[in-house]
Amino acid sequence: MTLVNPDDFAAEWCDRLANGALVLFRHGAPADDAFTHSAIADAFIKSLGMTPIGFNWELLDAQGNVGDTRSALEEITKALSHDLSKPSTPWLDQPSADRCAREFLGLFDADRCTIVSNRFDGLWNPIAGGDVEWGFVGFDQSRIALLLLVAK
Repeated sequence: MTLVNPDDFAAEWCDRLANGALVLFRHGAPADDAFTHSAIADAFIKSLGMTPIGFNWELLDAQGNVGDTRSALEEITKALSHDLSKPSTPWLDQPSADRCAREFLGLFDADRCTIVSNRFDGLWNPIAGGDVEWGFVGFDQSRIALLLLVAK
């Protein structure tokens, strides 16, 4: 399976997502000296000047389907399909939100992918200081990426 190129993802989605939120997409290589999912995510966002949140990262199921408990696909699609601060207001249409979520997951080796979110048990854990923000960090053995959405 061919991985999605991060620059192609950014070109396809960042401007489009910026119609409904402040968007930050960054990618790089994961830290060599971090071993837990929370430490890896924290090291990356700290390198971007953001606030680490430790064990407040929610570990999502990177291979889960919509409807599965803690499915990364479902959580990312949910984040993209409704306004962050007014969830009853639509944002992206469902097919576009699903495609964007799948392409974000496609940035990583499916067999080695880990996805975490800064929304844990329904609570926001800000990493960038936004009142309402939803961030996803995905990584595998060679790539890490942050997709951060902050309500305007």
